[in-house]
Amino acid sequence: MAALGAVTLLVRIVIMNLMLIAESRGNDASRPQSKGGEICQLSQNEDGRAEPEGRQATCRPAPGSTHDSTQTASLQPLLPPLQDRPMQLVRPDPSHKKMEIVEESIQSLLRLSNPVAVVAVVGKYHSGKSFLLNQLMGKQGNFGFTVGPSLRPQTMGIWMWGMPTTMTLSSGIDVSVIFLDTEGFAANNVSETYDAKVFAVAALLSSFLIYNSVKVIDQADLDYLELLSRRTQLFALRSQLSRAKWAQDFNHDLLSFPPLLWVVQDFVQVTGNDEPTPLEWLTEMMKSSAWESENHRVSLLDIFQDVDCHTLFFPATKKEILQDLSLAREEDLTAEYKVERNRLINILRQGIIPKEKNGRPITGAELASLIEVLVTAANEGSLSQIPSRWSAFIQSMEQSAVQDCLKFYDTEMVVLHQQYEMGPIDETELQLWHETAASKTDKLLQQVLFGLDDVLTGATQELRGQIREKYHRTMDMNEKKIKLRCSEVQHRTELDGESRLSELPLPVRTSELKTSYAKIKEDCIGSYTRTLDRLQRSMPFQKFLDQLKTSLDNIRDSFLLKNTQLLENVLDQSTQRALEEFNSLMQNPHQEPRSPKTMTRCSEDAAQKALSLFVQEAVVAAEEASYKAHQALLKTGIVEAEKEHEKRNNLLLKVRCEKEVNGLAQTMRDNTDSTQLPLPVNDTDLDHRLTQEATRAKSLFKELLDDFSSLPAYDDCLMQLQRLIHAVCGQRRQENMEAYSKEVEVPLQSAKKVALLSADRYDTVFSLTTFIREVCMLNLDEGKPKHWPADLKVNIVDLFMNSDPDIRRVIKAREGLWSTVVGFVQWIIWIFS
Repeated sequence: MAALGAVTLLVRIVIMNLMLIAESRGNDASRPQSKGGEICQLSQNEDGRAEPEGRQATCRPAPGSTHDSTQTASLQPLLPPLQDRPMQLVRPDPSHKKMEIVEESIQSLLRLSNPVAVVAVVGKYHSGKSFLLNQLMGKQGNFGFTVGPSLRPQTMGIWMWGMPTTMTLSSGIDVSVIFLDTEGFAANNVSETYDAKVFAVAALLSSFLIYNSVKVIDQADLDYLELLSRRTQLFALRSQLSRAKWAQDFNHDLLSFPPLLWVVQDFVQVTGNDEPTPLEWLTEMMKSSAWESENHRVSLLDIFQDVDCHTLFFPATKKEILQDLSLAREEDLTAEYKVERNRLINILRQGIIPKEKNGRPITGAELASLIEVLVTAANEGSLSQIPSRWSAFIQSMEQSAVQDCLKFYDTEMVVLHQQYEMGPIDETELQLWHETAASKTDKLLQQVLFGLDDVLTGATQELRGQIREKYHRTMDMNEKKIKLRCSEVQHRTELDGESRLSELPLPVRTSELKTSYAKIKEDCIGSYTRTLDRLQRSMPFQKFLDQLKTSLDNIRDSFLLKNTQLLENVLDQSTQRALEEFNSLMQNPHQEPRSPKTMTRCSEDAAQKALSLFVQEAVVAAEEASYKAHQALLKTGIVEAEKEHEKRNNLLLKVRCEKEVNGLAQTMRDNTDSTQLPLPVNDTDLDHRLTQEATRAKSLFKELLDDFSSLPAYDDCLMQLQRLIHAVCGQRRQENMEAYSKEVEVPLQSAKKVALLSADRYDTVFSLTTFIREVCMLNLDEGKPKHWPADLKVNIVDLFMNSDPDIRRVIKAREGLWSTVVGFVQWIIWIFS
């Protein structure tokens, strides 16, 4: 079988190459050749009806066909003959999903070297396509395409009438017309994709396409033809895009749509007078028709080159003939049917044109090649990838089911969201709810698409994918809601905690503040946890809880710092007030010095009260680390203040001592003045009296200031008293001496005169003073002073010499270096003399 197929393929290649060579040598394509160089013309009788086979075809030599007929005749023994019977061009494969080419029928087309035109009839099964073709070809009875009386389809695949009919077109061109009968659409156990393949091959092969329907043109017919045409249009486009794989010279003209003639058989409605013509009726239906749930206009005029419509009345009136039209003879047909049939034949003859390639008609060989291209392309998937009406319905149903189930899923999820007022939801609860809703949705989809397992699998995957996307978006949005909710609660709780801390009467003990804070923090955490109880398992919950704790701790630290500053202020103020209290207690309102004992007692009492006051006022800060430091600072301040008070007390004591000393000295002066002690007196008496007064002054001093005897001021004042007493004693002795001098003033003045008169004889201080003293002593040896003590008289003379200005002048006149030296020598001599 493989060898036979190879031989067949080789023969076909040789034939096609020879034909191409002949064509390249300038054959006249405008005068197509028929078998044996003859042209057959379809003849009609007087009423326009096509004559039966045998009478209608008259053959004559084709002009210019001698050379071509010779070439074709040389190939005749190699090709199958043309037979005057139906021949199957394309048959379904055993699965009835693909098409197979019938090689013998295809090869018979190679005999047709003249232009060819194809008239194909398509339509639903058992709609009268085969009978219509028989009528167009003038076949009667069993001589024609098989017309079956049963419900089972008779035509499988695509059939042609083996002997083409030659028609002379209005242009004068003779064309071999090939009539094609096709497998009916919408048969049982036949997919719509297979119907589309049959329609596509038939439509793209045709020079004139007849769509056959019965009684009326309904919406289903329009929809179905529209769907098939659109699929064929896309199929033609795909085939053109991939034409390089079929043939290098493949031309898109071969895949153009032919004119469409819609034939409605068994039509009994009125279309005359005011009623629209069939074409107007069809056009109106196309304008008013629309796909269900789609804004889609039926646009067959945009696909086909031309669209026309023709109706046929009932072909017969007898039941037995209508049940099996293969029994109908010409005389059995109704007159109305025959008139309308003949009109249809005229329309066909006037409208048919040959298939063209690059502007010239194609031959049988090119038609055979086109059939192979179309069948191969259809089988390789160019059509199968285009969804059928059932597929579109299933796809729409799948999409609708998926969308409805998605709405159900959304509704289920909305229930949960409404329970929480569209707020955040616990992630685990949301996941469980999602899984339950997804499971319900899966079950719902299974119920909707029950029995459509293939569709269900894809729909389930798509549904689950979209649900996953929705769930992920929901989770993302829910996470944002959780974060926002946790953030709001955290912020509110944080403000509440800060507010409660602000209500504490600062300053307080640090331990008390920490205890209060611990309670507040515990309450805040409890409030946060209770408020977000259902969100505790979410990650944002713990994150914002940690932030809450950190924020509260920061607030605590801020309050601790503020409280510490206030406690420091308390300690500072307490220390200051304690010092003020100490100084206040140490004040001496009477400006009298206090005794050391009194001072010590007051200081101790004041220090105790100051320390007590500090403890009392700084009790809130007693636990602070700086408390003891401030307490020590207070004690140091008290010691320093005590020293200051001692200094002030010493000043007061000094003032009093000075007052007492001055008073006692004055008393001594008063008790030893001239009124109490007449001068001159004997030195012994004078000394006794002075000693007595001095002793009494000292005793009084000690008696008055005995309490202060331990203080330095006491000793100072006592020494001052002694100095004053000594001064009073010296003064009294001086006064006593002066009193004695007044007693001997006359003798001393006499001695003065003698001394002044003799002073020139003495040139040194020593010699002069010695002379004066001797003269004075001689004058005092007379009279009352004669019995005075010698030392008293010496003191009187010395006082006189020091107090008399004249004597002092003459003595001073002898002062000098030379006088001093000479005087010193004189003194030495006087000592040893």
